This record gives sequence, structure tokens and C-alpha cells, in this order.
Amino acid sequence: MKTRSDTLYRQLFAHPEIVRDLLAGFLLADWARTLDVGAFERVNASYASDRGKQRHQDMVWRAKVGGEWVYVYILLEFQARSDRWMALRMQVYVGLLLQDLVARHCLTRCDKLPPVMPIVLYHGRGLWRASRDLTDLMLPPPMGLEVYQPQQQYMLIDQHRHMNPDDPANILGIVFRLLRSKTNKEMLSALGDFAERMKAPDIARARDSLTRWVRTTLQDEFDEANMSSGEEPVMLFNRRFKTYEALLEYEAVKRGRLKGLKEGRRKGMRQGMRQGVQQGVQQGRQEGERTALKGVLQGLLDRRNAPLPVGITEKMDHADTAQLSAWIQALAEGGNPAEVFTAANHPAA
Repeated sequence: MKTRSDTLYRQLFAHPEIVRDLLAGFLLADWARTLDVGAFERVNASYASDRGKQRHQDMVWRAKVGGEWVYVYILLEFQARSDRWMALRMQVYVGLLLQDLVARHCLTRCDKLPPVMPIVLYHGRGLWRASRDLTDLMLPPPMGLEVYQPQQQYMLIDQHRHMNPDDPANILGIVFRLLRSKTNKEMLSALGDFAERMKAPDIARARDSLTRWVRTTLQDEFDEANMSSGEEPVMLFNRRFKTYEALLEYEAVKRGRLKGLKEGRRKGMRQGMRQGVQQGVQQGRQEGERTALKGVLQGLLDRRNAPLPVGITEKMDHADTAQLSAWIQALAEGGNPAEVFTAANHPAA
């Protein structure tokens, strides 16, 4: 299911500034780094085959390269999962695009077809396993038929694994860094660069779309975010989470509460009484929160790679939410596990 953040992410590529940085940052060609925003023009992305069936390509741009009116057509395909037949799909898209150009008499001055640059933007979590070459999807032909086989390749940009562009001001590189950040240091660095980049005049037309996207993305991660400018994401993160451990605890507890709330409601409904519903919700919340906190605590202990005190698992199983939270706080502040859990057996007088 597509989220609002996914929709806003796609809309980023409706801006020539974003497409310019896409080519400049990820295409290994000198001319790609010299293109001006004015060289880009968005074109029709819906075509009809000979049988009349409509096909819609996610996004198509053309860019004027050099001093002549030579257009490189850029097909952008957005993918959330690996598609084994993507090379074949791209061949179909390219063919329909070129047919459409012929039908509309939109050829080059030499009456030839323009070059095409097929790009797949992949934002899934798993590895992209599909071949980028159509030849790999076909059986080897009998001798003498090699030259008659169709050929098609595409460029894959994996936002979670692609190397960042050399230019630190490349807005798409900053977006990718933000999406794959795993620590508060990485996220704060990306958000800081994002806020600084939003001040540049060359990004002005895309600023609103970029701000809406990052605000919605952070709202998905940080509940009840309220931002109105490019600088506020940094302020939000600093205000809500001072440490990575605090972020982990927040996310785990939130998930545990939601799970506990659902379980509690089901339990109360089975009892068929209002009192049962309330009691079930409360018990579910508490148990869900305990489970979440235990998960965070175990994660902190695992990261220490140090010998654990005897009986620690049993203590965790019997501890309430207040005790679990206290242990998490102590470990997050650098406390020694042995001292932290020993102190629990000797409360202050």
C-alpha cells in the first residue's frame, strides 16, 4: 500500500531541479554535471499500443544536451520491490515512447529517434535481484541468430545502497542519506545539510515539495511532528530524542502500546462487558509496554558485548515497566551492566 510519503517522494521528481541532481550525481558522464535546470522539460508519459491499450510510464523527461537540440529521454520507473522482468518492461516502455514520438512527428532535426535513458529508482528494503540486461532473461539463440535478438539495459539507482554523489550539495544525495540514516548522528547530519540546502536559490521551485516530503517522512517516524520549514526537522529531532537509545525506546514502547491496546480490546470484547473492555485495554497496554521495554533493554545489553550478570534474564522477566525504564536509562548513560543490575537488589535506604 502506498503511503502519503511515497506519493510525495514521487512528486519530487516532477521538479527539474531534482532530475538535474539525479543525472549529475549518479550518471558517470561529464555532460550530466553541466546541465542547467532550463535544459529539462517534462513530456507525455501515457502511450497507446497498436491495439489501443493504454500504458502509463511513471515519469518521462527530456533534456537538451550540448548546444544542439539533441534530447535524451529519461524514463523514471519507481519500484518498491525487485521485478524479474524489469528489463523486458523497459524495452516495452522505450518502444512505446519512440512510437509516440514518430506519431507526433517529434523526431530530431535529422529525422532520427533520440537517445533514451531508462532509470529505475528502487526504494525497497530487500536486495534488487533482477538482471538489468534483457539478454540475461533469454535463452542463448542458435548460431547465426545472435544479431537478431532484442537488447535493452537500464540504470538502477538503489536509494538504500547507492554510493552518495561526490557533490555534498546534491539534494538527491541528501534525501538518500536521510532515508537510510540509522543513528541520530547520521540523521542530524543529513537534516542539517537538508536545511542548509533549502536556503539555496537554485532549489526554490522544489522547496515546498521537498519540505512537505521530509515533514511527512518524519511524521511517519516521529509521532505528532509539527513542522513548517526546512529547518524545523533538525529542531524536532533534537527536542524529541537526545540519544539513539531514546529513539529506540520511543519506537519500541509505541509499538508495544499499540499491540497491547489491540490485544486488550479483543480480550474485553470477548468478556462482553464495558468493565472487561477497560480492564483488557489496561492490561494489554501494560504487557505490551513491558515487552517493548524488555526488547530495548536486551538490545542495549547486546551492544555492550560484555559478560552479563547471573540471573539477569529472570530479573528482566519479573521487572515492571518502571524498573525496566530505569535500567534502560542507566545503561544509556554509560552504566556498567553488573553495577546497574546489582544496585536493583540493594535499594537506597
